[in-house]
Amino acid sequence: MPATRAEASQRVRASIVEATVRIVAREGVAAVTHRGVAAEAGVSLSSTTWHYATKADILEAALHWSADHEVARIAAIADRLGTFDVAAWAEELTDWLLEQLGPERDATVALYRLQAELLGSPGALAVHRQWGRGLRALGDQVLGEASEVDVRLIIAALDGLRMTALASGELEADRLRAAVRRQLDALLTNR
Repeated sequence: MPATRAEASQRVRASIVEATVRIVAREGVAAVTHRGVAAEAGVSLSSTTWHYATKADILEAALHWSADHEVARIAAIADRLGTFDVAAWAEELTDWLLEQLGPERDATVALYRLQAELLGSPGALAVHRQWGRGLRALGDQVLGEASEVDVRLIIAALDGLRMTALASGELEADRLRAAVRRQLDALLTNR
């Protein structure tokens, strides 16, 4: 069955966003142009300008994609594990961080570059609020009405561990695993 016009348009938008993420990871935000994104995505230049009028629009869409990707990955862990168990969650979250620092490193680099570039823009603020609500809902699902402070602290700890490993180039799985376990124990045991 042939794709509808809306489905085809959605595929083009997805191609543009994913191409933007690759460019940002590889060359930085300054390298993003409509022409460069079109070439990377394998779409016409008019497609990029039709779907995203400005560079900021493309960058915000890429940030949104990154945030959605992260929430979906954590949601998959929550669905698989169900209720909260420190040891199981520490293992899963460490595995996720290792993916972020290994096979998905480019997407992680792009995420941080996009956040820095768009810091404070109205579109980025909206993405961050939605991202936070998504992670908070997962915290409530797993922990049962989790404290907003607990969820924020877990996110900050994981983000700090990820950024430190990414920036230093030091990826010691055992140390990372111990750090995640310790953070979860400290924040959530006997709360």
